[in-house]
Amino acid sequence: MKFHYEVNGLVTFKESRDGSTMPAPHSHNEIELLLIERGGGTWLMGGEQLRFEPGRLAVFWALRPHQLVQCEPRTVTHGMTIPLAAFQGWGMSGALSQRLLAGDIIVEPDDSQAAEDLGAFQRWHGDLASSDPAKQKLALLEIRARLGRLAIHAREQPGLGIIRKPAIGLMDQGSFQRVSQVADFVAGHFAEPITVVDIAEHIGLTPSVATRNFKRYCGINLVQYLTQHRLLHAQSLLASTDMKVADVAGASGYKGAIHFHAVFKKFCGVSPHEFRAAADFRRIPHEKRGGCSAGLVANAGV
Repeated sequence: MKFHYEVNGLVTFKESRDGSTMPAPHSHNEIELLLIERGGGTWLMGGEQLRFEPGRLAVFWALRPHQLVQCEPRTVTHGMTIPLAAFQGWGMSGALSQRLLAGDIIVEPDDSQAAEDLGAFQRWHGDLASSDPAKQKLALLEIRARLGRLAIHAREQPGLGIIRKPAIGLMDQGSFQRVSQVADFVAGHFAEPITVVDIAEHIGLTPSVATRNFKRYCGINLVQYLTQHRLLHAQSLLASTDMKVADVAGASGYKGAIHFHAVFKKFCGVSPHEFRAAADFRRIPHEKRGGCSAGLVANAGV
């Protein structure tokens, strides 16, 4: 089975589908928010067929390959992707992060939130598409607050708003466990001089087996994944703080500014200073037009 690894960035989207599905599964290292305005569909993910109820916000970690395999006519969905590095920098609830990184799908149990969530998405579409940094910042504050409320609601009323059926999935829970261990280790140590050897030792595999398995399940090897995580964290700091570039380099796992500058420009297409000059939160990271995704997008066979 072929699937596509992609980098979306910090973006919102609205999709209208007249029964069309996804031709192939895809994977991306971002937290994804999904809200069905009307209609519905079935997603294949992790050994299950999942059907989300309209009006209930759903959040999941999209590194696990997933695919829309059935869709009703005139279905309208709203979504958002948040780079994992940026999400982890928000300091959200530890329980929320742990559940998402463990492969859980968190769904809003309170159906009275539907109208408010739809209005919020419509506002976020405009604010994040705006070139006004003030609007972008306000949208990010609202999104962080909404995720915080979702964590509380899901803790108080777990298990509502999603229909699950066993299926031949793209990656079962057991297979995903080691992927989750890799992501958790990288998230906690990417600012240190870790290597593929360190990652492999952490999950109890040889470097060659660890990187082969990770690429098989995620479409990206361990070196690419570590580099991507470091660069997305650097982009977040460049866009949202006034830290010196040398300090950003150190905080992102690079020993020197010269090496950081070379890697950043190779994968992002611009220098750290040029990236900062844009002052645009939508560029965390560059969207599919290029940038960080250009050097990290790959097709993988499973």
